[in-house]
Amino acid sequence: MGVLFTIIFHSIGNLFWGILLTLLGIFLLYFLIRSWFVHRTFTPLSFIVGGILFLFLAFQSVLLCGAITIKSYSEDVKRAIDVWVQDIPESVQFTQQDSQVILDNISEEWPLVGYFVNMADFSGHTSANIAEAMTDELCSYMNWFIFRRVAWSVLFVLLGTAGVIGSMDYEQQRSSGRRSTSRGSYGGGRTTRRKRYDD
Repeated sequence: MGVLFTIIFHSIGNLFWGILLTLLGIFLLYFLIRSWFVHRTFTPLSFIVGGILFLFLAFQSVLLCGAITIKSYSEDVKRAIDVWVQDIPESVQFTQQDSQVILDNISEEWPLVGYFVNMADFSGHTSANIAEAMTDELCSYMNWFIFRRVAWSVLFVLLGTAGVIGSMDYEQQRSSGRRSTSRGSYGGGRTTRRKRYDD
C-alpha cells in the first residue's frame, strides 16, 4: 500500500486516471454480462462482488498509471544523467557506488522512480553510455512491472466475472413459475365449482 500512497502524493493525476479507468471497466463488464445473460438479473451479491472487484482493479490501475508516468520521464532522466556526468572523462569506469549515487539523484528529482527502483549497479559503464544504459534498464523494468499489473488485472476480472455471473438470479423463470402456479390453482377452483353444480 505504501507505493499507492507515494503515487497519490507525487502524482494525483495517476489516482484520477486509475479510478476513472477502473469505473469504465466495471461498467463495461456489467454491461457485457447483462447483454450475454438476458434471462438473468443482478442481485445485491452481484454488486458486492463488483465493489470488491473495483477495489482490486483500482489498486492495480493506479500502479499501472504510475509506471506509465515513470516511463514518460525516461528522456528527461537521460538528459539529466548526461548533464551530471558530462565532466567525467570517458576513460573513467563507474563503480556500483557511482551508479547508486546517480540513482539517488534521479530519485530526488523524480521521487516516483526512487520508490520503484532503489538499487543500481552499472559497473563498467562510462560517462558516454551510462545515461542510455540506466534509462533503458528503467524502461525495461517498468515494462515488466506494467505486464504484471495487467496480468493481475486480467486474473481479477476473470474471477470477478465468474463471481458476478454466479450471483445472478433467474428472476424471469421464477416469475413464470409463479404465474403458472396461479393459473393452475384458478383452474382447479373452477373444476371444483362445476362438480358441485352438477351435483
